[in-house]
Amino acid sequence: MRFLAAALLIGASLLALAPSALAQAPAGRPTAGPPAGPTPQRGAPLVVEPPLRDFGVVAPGSRHPTTFVLRNAGSAPLTIARAQPSCKCTDVTPIDGKTLAPGESIELGATLAVPDSPGLKDAKVMISVNGVPGVVVAAMQADVTFPVRVDPAYVDALKGVSSGVVTLRSVDGTPFRVLSAGGRPPRIQGFDAVTDSPRNEYRLEWSAAELGSPLPQWWVIDTDRADCPQLPLRIRHESTGSRFDPGRLTRFWFAPESIVLAGRVKAGGTATLRTSIEHLNPSAQGRVTNPEWSAVRGLRVPGGEGTAELVSAQPRGGEFVDIAFRFTPASGRSGPMYVPVEITTGSGSGLVYVAVTVEP
Repeated sequence: MRFLAAALLIGASLLALAPSALAQAPAGRPTAGPPAGPTPQRGAPLVVEPPLRDFGVVAPGSRHPTTFVLRNAGSAPLTIARAQPSCKCTDVTPIDGKTLAPGESIELGATLAVPDSPGLKDAKVMISVNGVPGVVVAAMQADVTFPVRVDPAYVDALKGVSSGVVTLRSVDGTPFRVLSAGGRPPRIQGFDAVTDSPRNEYRLEWSAAELGSPLPQWWVIDTDRADCPQLPLRIRHESTGSRFDPGRLTRFWFAPESIVLAGRVKAGGTATLRTSIEHLNPSAQGRVTNPEWSAVRGLRVPGGEGTAELVSAQPRGGEFVDIAFRFTPASGRSGPMYVPVEITTGSGSGLVYVAVTVEP
Protein backbone atom coordinates (compact mmCIF):
# COMPACT_ATOMS: atom_id res chain seq x y z
CA MET A 1 0.00 0.00 0.00
CA ARG A 2 -0.77 2.48 -0.02
CA PHE A 3 1.11 6.36 2.16
CA LEU A 4 3.03 8.00 4.74
CA ALA A 5 5.71 10.65 4.38
CA ALA A 6 8.40 8.75 6.26
CA ALA A 7 8.14 5.68 4.08
CA LEU A 8 8.19 7.80 0.93
CA LEU A 9 11.46 9.32 2.10
CA ILE A 10 12.83 5.81 2.59
CA GLY A 11 11.65 4.88 -0.90
CA ALA A 12 13.32 7.95 -2.37
CA SER A 13 16.57 7.03 -0.67
CA LEU A 14 16.42 3.52 -2.06
CA LEU A 15 15.83 4.79 -5.58
CA ALA A 16 18.89 6.99 -5.21
CA LEU A 17 21.12 3.97 -4.66
CA ALA A 18 23.44 2.80 -7.42
CA PRO A 19 21.40 1.19 -10.20
CA SER A 20 23.51 -1.94 -10.02
CA ALA A 21 22.61 -2.39 -6.35
CA LEU A 22 18.91 -2.17 -7.06
CA ALA A 23 18.98 -4.27 -10.18
CA GLN A 24 20.73 -7.17 -8.52
CA ALA A 25 17.99 -9.49 -7.30
CA PRO A 26 19.21 -11.61 -4.40
CA ALA A 27 19.89 -15.29 -5.01
CA GLY A 28 16.98 -17.53 -4.29
CA ARG A 29 14.34 -14.78 -4.48
CA PRO A 30 10.99 -16.57 -4.85
CA THR A 31 9.04 -16.26 -8.04
CA ALA A 32 5.36 -16.70 -8.69
CA GLY A 33 2.93 -16.89 -11.56
CA PRO A 34 3.05 -18.61 -14.93
CA PRO A 35 6.17 -19.55 -16.89
CA ALA A 36 8.04 -17.04 -19.01
CA GLY A 37 6.52 -18.03 -22.38
CA PRO A 38 3.05 -17.32 -23.85
CA THR A 39 0.47 -19.63 -22.31
CA PRO A 40 -3.07 -19.81 -23.78
CA GLN A 41 -5.80 -20.50 -21.24
CA ARG A 42 -7.25 -23.96 -21.75
CA GLY A 43 -10.38 -23.54 -23.85
CA ALA A 44 -9.62 -19.91 -24.77
CA PRO A 45 -7.16 -19.15 -27.58
CA LEU A 46 -6.22 -15.84 -25.94
CA VAL A 47 -2.47 -15.49 -25.32
CA VAL A 48 -0.98 -13.07 -22.76
CA GLU A 49 2.50 -11.82 -23.66
CA PRO A 50 4.34 -11.89 -21.34
CA PRO A 51 2.27 -13.87 -18.82
CA LEU A 52 4.42 -12.50 -15.95
CA ARG A 53 5.98 -9.07 -15.41
CA ASP A 54 8.64 -9.26 -12.70
CA PHE A 55 9.70 -5.76 -11.62
CA GLY A 56 12.53 -7.14 -9.48
CA VAL A 57 13.75 -5.13 -6.51
CA VAL A 58 11.66 -1.97 -5.99
CA ALA A 59 11.31 0.81 -3.42
CA PRO A 60 8.49 0.69 -0.86
CA GLY A 61 5.40 2.70 -1.73
CA SER A 62 6.31 2.90 -5.43
CA ARG A 63 4.12 2.40 -8.52
CA HIS A 64 5.07 0.31 -11.55
CA PRO A 65 3.26 0.67 -14.88
CA THR A 66 3.57 -1.98 -17.57
CA THR A 67 1.87 -3.26 -20.71
CA PHE A 68 0.68 -6.74 -21.63
CA VAL A 69 -0.23 -7.79 -25.18
CA LEU A 70 -3.35 -9.94 -25.57
CA ARG A 71 -3.42 -11.90 -28.84
CA ASN A 72 -6.20 -13.95 -30.39
CA ALA A 73 -4.40 -17.15 -31.38
CA GLY A 74 -7.59 -18.83 -32.57
CA SER A 75 -9.58 -18.94 -35.80
CA ALA A 76 -12.70 -17.10 -34.59
CA PRO A 77 -13.27 -13.63 -33.11
CA LEU A 78 -12.93 -13.24 -29.30
CA THR A 79 -14.71 -10.64 -27.18
CA ILE A 80 -13.18 -9.59 -23.86
CA ALA A 81 -15.87 -9.79 -21.21
CA ARG A 82 -13.86 -8.35 -18.33
CA ALA A 83 -10.34 -7.58 -17.12
CA GLN A 84 -10.46 -7.70 -13.32
CA PRO A 85 -7.47 -7.08 -10.99
CA SER A 86 -7.05 -9.48 -8.09
CA CYS A 87 -6.58 -6.59 -5.65
CA LYS A 88 -7.12 -2.85 -5.47
CA CYS A 89 -3.36 -2.33 -5.59
CA THR A 90 -3.60 -2.72 -9.37
CA ASP A 91 -5.06 -0.33 -11.95
CA VAL A 92 -5.86 -1.49 -15.50
CA THR A 93 -6.89 0.22 -18.71
CA PRO A 94 -10.47 -0.52 -19.77
CA ILE A 95 -10.71 -3.24 -22.42
CA ASP A 96 -14.10 -4.75 -21.53
CA GLY A 97 -16.16 -5.40 -24.66
CA LYS A 98 -13.21 -5.25 -27.07
CA THR A 99 -13.38 -7.83 -29.88
CA LEU A 100 -10.26 -9.34 -31.40
CA ALA A 101 -10.28 -10.84 -34.87
CA PRO A 102 -8.15 -13.98 -35.43
CA GLY A 103 -4.49 -12.98 -35.14
CA GLU A 104 -5.34 -9.51 -33.81
CA SER A 105 -3.71 -8.09 -30.66
CA ILE A 106 -4.61 -5.46 -28.08
CA GLU A 107 -2.58 -3.83 -25.33
CA LEU A 108 -3.58 -4.04 -21.67
CA GLY A 109 -2.03 -1.40 -19.45
CA ALA A 110 -1.60 -2.25 -15.77
CA THR A 111 0.03 -0.50 -12.82
CA LEU A 112 1.15 -2.29 -9.67
CA ALA A 113 1.26 -0.16 -6.51
CA VAL A 114 3.45 -1.83 -3.91
CA PRO A 115 3.06 -1.41 -0.13
CA ASP A 116 5.33 0.42 2.30
CA SER A 117 6.38 -2.82 3.99
CA PRO A 118 9.06 -5.20 2.64
CA GLY A 119 8.46 -8.54 0.99
CA LEU A 120 7.30 -10.11 -2.26
CA LYS A 121 4.19 -8.45 -3.69
CA ASP A 122 2.21 -10.13 -6.45
CA ALA A 123 -1.02 -9.34 -8.25
CA LYS A 124 -2.95 -10.70 -11.20
CA VAL A 125 -5.30 -9.37 -13.84
CA MET A 126 -7.93 -11.99 -14.61
CA ILE A 127 -9.30 -11.71 -18.14
CA SER A 128 -12.50 -13.47 -19.11
CA VAL A 129 -13.68 -14.13 -22.66
CA ASN A 130 -17.33 -14.29 -23.70
CA GLY A 131 -18.51 -17.84 -24.15
CA VAL A 132 -15.42 -19.46 -22.64
CA PRO A 133 -15.25 -20.72 -19.03
CA GLY A 134 -12.36 -19.72 -16.78
CA VAL A 135 -9.97 -16.80 -17.07
CA VAL A 136 -6.66 -15.86 -18.67
CA VAL A 137 -4.13 -14.42 -16.20
CA ALA A 138 -1.68 -11.55 -16.61
CA ALA A 139 0.59 -11.65 -13.54
CA MET A 140 2.89 -9.10 -11.91
CA GLN A 141 5.29 -9.28 -9.01
CA ALA A 142 7.86 -7.11 -7.26
CA ASP A 143 10.31 -7.52 -4.41
CA VAL A 144 9.73 -4.57 -2.07
CA THR A 145 13.10 -3.82 -0.47
CA PHE A 146 14.41 -1.14 1.89
CA PRO A 147 18.07 -0.03 1.79
CA VAL A 148 18.53 -2.79 4.36
CA ARG A 149 17.12 -6.06 3.08
CA VAL A 150 15.53 -8.59 5.46
CA ASP A 151 15.30 -12.29 4.67
CA PRO A 152 12.68 -13.52 5.26
CA ALA A 153 10.77 -10.23 5.27
CA TYR A 154 8.42 -11.44 8.01
CA VAL A 155 8.33 -13.22 11.37
CA ASP A 156 6.96 -16.72 10.84
CA ALA A 157 5.24 -17.62 14.12
CA LEU A 158 2.59 -19.87 12.55
CA LYS A 159 1.62 -23.31 13.84
CA GLY A 160 3.37 -23.13 17.18
CA VAL A 161 6.71 -21.76 15.95
CA SER A 162 8.07 -19.78 18.90
CA SER A 163 11.46 -18.53 17.71
CA GLY A 164 13.49 -17.87 14.59
CA VAL A 165 16.19 -15.87 12.85
CA VAL A 166 16.08 -13.18 10.15
CA THR A 167 19.06 -11.95 8.15
CA LEU A 168 19.60 -8.22 7.68
CA ARG A 169 21.83 -7.20 4.79
CA SER A 170 22.79 -3.77 3.51
CA VAL A 171 21.78 -3.50 -0.17
CA ASP A 172 24.67 -1.18 -1.01
CA GLY A 173 27.18 -2.97 1.23
CA THR A 174 27.51 -0.10 3.72
CA PRO A 175 28.05 -1.20 7.34
CA PHE A 176 25.30 -0.25 9.80
CA ARG A 177 24.14 -0.98 13.33
CA VAL A 178 20.94 -2.56 14.59
CA LEU A 179 19.73 -0.36 17.45
CA SER A 180 16.65 -2.23 18.62
CA ALA A 181 14.19 -4.95 17.64
CA GLY A 182 10.60 -4.77 18.83
CA GLY A 183 11.61 -2.06 21.29
CA ARG A 184 14.25 -4.30 22.90
CA PRO A 185 18.02 -4.59 22.57
CA PRO A 186 18.65 -6.79 19.51
CA ARG A 187 19.88 -10.38 19.93
CA ILE A 188 22.43 -10.79 17.16
CA GLN A 189 24.23 -14.05 16.53
CA GLY A 190 28.03 -13.82 16.81
CA PHE A 191 28.12 -10.07 17.39
CA ASP A 192 29.02 -7.94 20.40
CA ALA A 193 27.65 -4.40 20.03
CA VAL A 194 30.21 -3.06 22.52
CA THR A 195 33.40 -4.45 21.03
CA ASP A 196 32.62 -5.31 17.38
CA SER A 197 32.68 -2.86 14.48
CA PRO A 198 29.52 -2.33 12.41
CA ARG A 199 28.84 -4.91 9.71
CA ASN A 200 26.80 -4.96 6.53
CA GLU A 201 25.02 -8.18 7.51
CA TYR A 202 23.53 -9.58 10.72
CA ARG A 203 21.57 -12.61 11.86
CA LEU A 204 18.91 -11.36 14.25
CA GLU A 205 17.03 -13.69 16.60
CA TRP A 206 13.41 -13.32 17.64
CA SER A 207 11.20 -15.19 20.09
CA ALA A 208 7.42 -15.20 20.52
CA ALA A 209 7.85 -14.54 24.24
CA GLU A 210 9.53 -11.20 23.44
CA LEU A 211 7.06 -10.12 20.77
CA GLY A 212 4.33 -9.32 23.29
CA SER A 213 0.95 -10.67 24.33
CA PRO A 214 -1.34 -10.46 22.52
CA LEU A 215 0.93 -10.62 19.50
CA PRO A 216 1.18 -7.40 17.49
CA GLN A 217 0.94 -7.46 13.70
CA TRP A 218 4.40 -5.97 13.22
CA TRP A 219 7.93 -6.37 14.60
CA VAL A 220 9.88 -3.17 14.01
CA ILE A 221 13.68 -3.10 13.76
CA ASP A 222 15.56 0.18 14.25
CA THR A 223 18.89 0.83 12.51
CA ASP A 224 21.34 3.74 12.55
CA ARG A 225 21.01 4.34 8.79
CA ALA A 226 19.49 7.73 8.02
CA ASP A 227 17.83 6.30 4.89
CA CYS A 228 16.43 3.26 6.72
CA PRO A 229 15.66 4.10 10.36
CA GLN A 230 12.94 1.45 10.64
CA LEU A 231 12.24 -1.96 9.13
CA PRO A 232 8.71 -3.31 9.67
CA LEU A 233 8.32 -7.11 9.57
CA ARG A 234 4.84 -8.59 9.51
CA ILE A 235 4.26 -11.18 12.23
CA ARG A 236 2.56 -14.23 10.71
CA HIS A 237 0.43 -15.94 13.32
CA GLU A 238 -3.09 -17.33 13.50
CA SER A 239 -4.13 -14.34 15.63
CA THR A 240 -2.59 -11.58 13.46
CA GLY A 241 -4.49 -12.23 10.22
CA SER A 242 -8.24 -11.98 9.69
CA ARG A 243 -8.89 -12.45 13.42
CA PHE A 244 -6.87 -9.39 14.35
CA ASP A 245 -9.54 -6.85 13.35
CA PRO A 246 -13.02 -8.45 13.45
CA GLY A 247 -14.72 -5.04 13.57
CA ARG A 248 -13.77 -4.24 9.98
CA LEU A 249 -16.86 -6.07 8.65
CA THR A 250 -19.36 -4.03 10.68
CA ARG A 251 -17.73 -0.62 10.16
CA PHE A 252 -17.17 -1.37 6.43
CA TRP A 253 -13.52 -0.33 6.21
CA PHE A 254 -10.00 -1.45 7.05
CA ALA A 255 -6.48 -0.01 6.86
CA PRO A 256 -4.64 -1.73 3.96
CA GLU A 257 -1.34 -0.62 5.55
CA SER A 258 -1.87 -1.07 9.27
CA ILE A 259 1.54 0.34 10.24
CA VAL A 260 2.71 3.93 9.81
CA LEU A 261 6.47 4.56 9.97
CA ALA A 262 7.34 7.84 11.66
CA GLY A 263 11.08 7.24 11.87
CA ARG A 264 12.99 9.32 14.41
CA VAL A 265 11.28 12.23 16.16
CA LYS A 266 12.92 14.60 18.60
CA ALA A 267 11.41 14.75 22.08
CA GLY A 268 8.68 17.37 22.00
CA GLY A 269 8.52 17.21 18.21
CA THR A 270 5.69 16.26 15.87
CA ALA A 271 5.59 14.03 12.79
CA THR A 272 3.12 14.60 9.95
CA LEU A 273 2.10 11.17 8.68
CA ARG A 274 -0.19 9.60 6.11
CA THR A 275 -2.29 6.49 6.00
CA SER A 276 -5.44 5.32 4.21
CA ILE A 277 -8.60 3.35 4.80
CA GLU A 278 -10.32 1.15 2.21
CA HIS A 279 -13.99 0.29 1.84
CA LEU A 280 -14.95 -3.29 2.70
CA ASN A 281 -18.34 -4.93 2.25
CA PRO A 282 -17.96 -8.55 1.06
CA SER A 283 -21.52 -9.51 2.00
CA ALA A 284 -22.80 -6.96 -0.54
CA GLN A 285 -20.11 -7.80 -3.13
CA GLY A 286 -18.35 -4.51 -2.46
CA ARG A 287 -21.37 -2.23 -2.80
CA VAL A 288 -21.53 0.75 -0.46
CA THR A 289 -24.44 0.21 1.91
CA ASN A 290 -23.26 2.68 4.58
CA PRO A 291 -21.85 5.86 3.02
CA GLU A 292 -20.74 7.02 6.47
CA TRP A 293 -17.79 4.62 6.26
CA SER A 294 -15.73 7.35 4.58
CA ALA A 295 -16.70 10.25 6.87
CA VAL A 296 -13.57 10.56 9.01
CA ARG A 297 -14.47 12.22 12.32
CA GLY A 298 -11.08 12.26 14.00
CA LEU A 299 -8.12 10.37 15.46
CA ARG A 300 -6.93 9.73 19.00
CA VAL A 301 -4.33 7.72 20.90
CA PRO A 302 -6.36 5.54 23.30
CA GLY A 303 -3.33 4.51 25.39
CA GLY A 304 -2.10 8.05 26.02
CA GLU A 305 1.37 7.45 24.50
CA GLY A 306 0.92 10.65 22.50
CA THR A 307 -1.64 12.66 20.58
CA ALA A 308 -2.98 12.37 17.03
CA GLU A 309 -4.57 15.30 15.22
CA LEU A 310 -6.45 14.96 11.94
CA VAL A 311 -5.06 17.21 9.19
CA SER A 312 -7.11 16.07 6.19
CA ALA A 313 -9.20 13.22 4.85
CA GLN A 314 -9.47 13.01 1.07
CA PRO A 315 -11.66 10.40 -0.70
CA ARG A 316 -9.94 8.60 -3.58
CA GLY A 317 -11.77 6.68 -6.30
CA GLY A 318 -14.82 5.94 -4.18
CA GLU A 319 -13.09 3.09 -2.33
CA PHE A 320 -10.29 4.81 -0.39
CA VAL A 321 -9.83 7.74 1.96
CA ASP A 322 -6.32 9.18 2.26
CA ILE A 323 -5.68 10.55 5.75
CA ALA A 324 -3.01 12.99 6.89
CA PHE A 325 -2.45 13.46 10.61
CA ARG A 326 0.03 14.87 13.10
CA PHE A 327 1.44 12.57 15.77
CA THR A 328 3.17 13.93 18.86
CA PRO A 329 4.77 11.54 21.38
CA ALA A 330 3.79 12.15 24.98
CA SER A 331 6.17 14.18 27.14
CA GLY A 332 8.75 12.06 28.89
CA ARG A 333 8.68 9.24 26.35
CA SER A 334 11.90 8.10 24.71
CA GLY A 335 13.22 5.28 22.57
CA PRO A 336 11.28 3.05 20.16
CA MET A 337 7.48 3.04 20.46
CA TYR A 338 4.69 1.10 18.74
CA VAL A 339 1.56 3.18 19.33
CA PRO A 340 -2.06 2.31 18.46
CA VAL A 341 -3.91 5.24 16.86
CA GLU A 342 -7.68 5.02 16.60
CA ILE A 343 -9.41 6.30 13.46
CA THR A 344 -13.12 7.08 13.82
CA THR A 345 -15.50 7.42 10.89
CA GLY A 346 -19.28 7.68 10.77
CA SER A 347 -19.52 3.88 10.74
CA GLY A 348 -17.11 2.98 13.54
CA SER A 349 -13.54 2.99 14.81
CA GLY A 350 -10.42 0.99 13.99
CA LEU A 351 -6.69 1.10 14.65
CA VAL A 352 -3.48 1.78 12.78
CA TYR A 353 -0.10 1.59 14.52
CA VAL A 354 2.56 4.28 14.52
CA ALA A 355 6.16 3.09 14.83
CA VAL A 356 8.32 5.95 16.11
CA THR A 357 11.67 6.35 17.86
CA VAL A 358 11.81 9.33 20.19
CA GLU A 359 15.26 10.88 20.48
CA PRO A 360 16.47 13.32 23.16
